[in-house]
Amino acid sequence: MIDQLTATDDCKALDITWHDGNVTSLPAAYLREQARDAWTIRQKIDFGCVQVAPDLSITALHQFGPAGVNVHFSDGHDHAIYPFVYLRELSDQLDN
Repeated sequence: MIDQLTATDDCKALDITWHDGNVTSLPAAYLREQARDAWTIRQKIDFGCVQVAPDLSITALHQFGPAGVNVHFSDGHDHAIYPFVYLRELSDQLDN
């Protein structure tokens, strides 16, 4: 499904090269807002949105099984796991 997955040079976005040759870029802030972990969902329930620092960046990427990635952010959040299928959905939402 994905050929390559890297943070941009400034770590402000995640660049994805798909098997079909398409390339998408997902901003770090967007990824952080769309995380599906319990802490982020709780924040959305309590406050209606996720507070994202304006200078948020990606600090690490870790393969999670055969079809996902764990993204770590500069705000200390490191529980965001994104299945590749979900990354495709997010890319489509941004018409990216």
